[in-house]
Amino acid sequence: MKAKSSPLKVKSQIVVVIFLFLFSGLISCNNDDSSDMESSQKIAYSGTFVKSSESVTTSATGTVKATFDPATLKLSYTITWSGLGSNVAAMHFHNEAPVIIEITGFSNTTSGTVSGSATLSSQQATDLASGKIYAQIHTPDYPSGEVLATLTKDSSTPSNPGNGGGSGY
Repeated sequence: MKAKSSPLKVKSQIVVVIFLFLFSGLISCNNDDSSDMESSQKIAYSGTFVKSSESVTTSATGTVKATFDPATLKLSYTITWSGLGSNVAAMHFHNEAPVIIEITGFSNTTSGTVSGSATLSSQQATDLASGKIYAQIHTPDYPSGEVLATLTKDSSTPSNPGNGGGSGY
């Protein structure tokens, strides 16, 4: 004699299978749309120095390597430069034009390296992610800036904002 399944038992099994299917779908969801600002991982930035404006004549080179921690808003950086036309007079990070971070502890020479860190505001962090933050080196020959390096994620090709730094030092 064949055992007969009750309709209630079959319906409850279907409900359990549907529940497991939906539950497994929910726990496997990954929000890939989250921005870098929401990430808990540090983000690498870099930039290569270019002349600050078309009126600058320089053969200077150099790089900026930086790491940004979205959890603390801390930007850690190392700046390396060589071949400036004259010694460094000032060095800062700019946000499109205004100075936002004074860089100190650098050697007043035509070549060198300086490292440091700074805490950004949430707006500055957003601007960093948008490619609006750049480092600029000012010299007596070019008080408005001899070279600048725009910080871009993952060693992307740097760009020159074309404003020559504007604010001087």
